[in-house]
Amino acid sequence: MKEALLLHSTVLRNIASLFLFGILIIILQTNHYLLMSVWGICAWLFFFNKSMRFFILTTTAFGIGFFLYGYVNSHWITHLNPEGLLIILNRLSLIFLILPLTAISLIYKLPFMRYWQSPQWGELVRVPFILSGFHHTKVSVFLSIAMMINLIAFMPFIVNNGWAYIQEIWWFMLIFSIINSVLEEIIWRGMLLSRFSEHFGNRWAIMITSIGFGLQHYSLGFSWGGCLVFTLGGLFFGAITVKSKSIIPAVIWHMSINALMVLSGMIVK
Repeated sequence: MKEALLLHSTVLRNIASLFLFGILIIILQTNHYLLMSVWGICAWLFFFNKSMRFFILTTTAFGIGFFLYGYVNSHWITHLNPEGLLIILNRLSLIFLILPLTAISLIYKLPFMRYWQSPQWGELVRVPFILSGFHHTKVSVFLSIAMMINLIAFMPFIVNNGWAYIQEIWWFMLIFSIINSVLEEIIWRGMLLSRFSEHFGNRWAIMITSIGFGLQHYSLGFSWGGCLVFTLGGLFFGAITVKSKSIIPAVIWHMSINALMVLSGMIVK
């Protein structure tokens, strides 16, 4: 009976944490200051629960970083031209999210991230969802097939843009895909996944970070429906990070998708 109650309490805590994190990201992007006050009161109440304290501190640090990131992009660089430069500086400003999370790691004497190591390419994952599926394959094989599927999906749009467009945009493609994928993966599958895995376990940590990863794309001009697609991508990135014990496969996968998005005209046209 006690074990059942404990499990129920843990699940409720994890669900509450997922909603708190997701709602914070929505509020920060929609500038609802009244809702922010309500969120702050809820976070303050949860802070008195010892099992939630570190999560609240980590989420607050992330919120501060996201606010700084949003302020920089709405006040400092919004009028810059050309569009490519504006996008690159927007991605570089993700550093403002990393700084408060780094401070949390230093204060609590925790490693910067758990997944900063060589990937275990031979680790078995399940197909099609990495953590669940009907077939087993190696991380290296799964990643190769996934990237090939992505290429096939984007190829009609790339071909439609033509070779001249590729010649014009290739430099931006390289810079954007490297900066964006590395910084985003450090934040979501590096720092946040590490902190939340320590607190919630791998599966819940993947869910929470994936929701956040998807929702934050609203500030980049995507619809809420589009954010759900990025959430799905976050689930795959998080799962392959946990199974390979490294962010490198997710960085490679993320980088390839970013490059394809640029070549297809989805990022800058």
